[in-house]
Amino acid sequence: MSANYTQMLVGISKKRRSTRFKLLSLFFGFIVFIAVLPWLLFLLADVVMPDGVAGLPRLAELVIAAAGASVGLAVVAWTALTQWKTGRGTPAPVAPTQCLIVSGPYAFCRNPIELGAILYYLGTGTFFGNLAVGLACMLLGFVIGSTYHKFVEEKELRMRFGEEYEAYRKRVPFLIPRWPRG
Repeated sequence: MSANYTQMLVGISKKRRSTRFKLLSLFFGFIVFIAVLPWLLFLLADVVMPDGVAGLPRLAELVIAAAGASVGLAVVAWTALTQWKTGRGTPAPVAPTQCLIVSGPYAFCRNPIELGAILYYLGTGTFFGNLAVGLACMLLGFVIGSTYHKFVEEKELRMRFGEEYEAYRKRVPFLIPRWPRG
């Protein structure tokens, strides 16, 4: 099934999409990954981690929440803008980039959207729940995102960009940013 889905994504990547279609893709992706998914993660995490971290003042949790959410959104926005300008596409699989992007946030890690999203999930989970809920949201987001990236997206990128992607994959870390080498 994964191979069929990957083949379908490769086929979609060959279609040229209008600016209107790309903007709609961004809008719906924003709704799903910035509103709906964090809410679902919060509900799940709140069941698993309802009591919080003992001894951590709420003010400290709010600072963590603000930092996580704002840094996460900034990384997501930078990445989406880079995909739009450099890659002539979006983060949405229905309107993907038309070239392999290795600059901007992609110079630091191969999955900056996931990095930004999990930081955002940490922030929103902490704000609406507590730090334990935020950490659970972050972990759940990491597991879901990394599973998709490892088993679907990397195969698709290999099929679309071949050796260029393989060289990039060997040079740049998966998720934890590293300063680019000269």
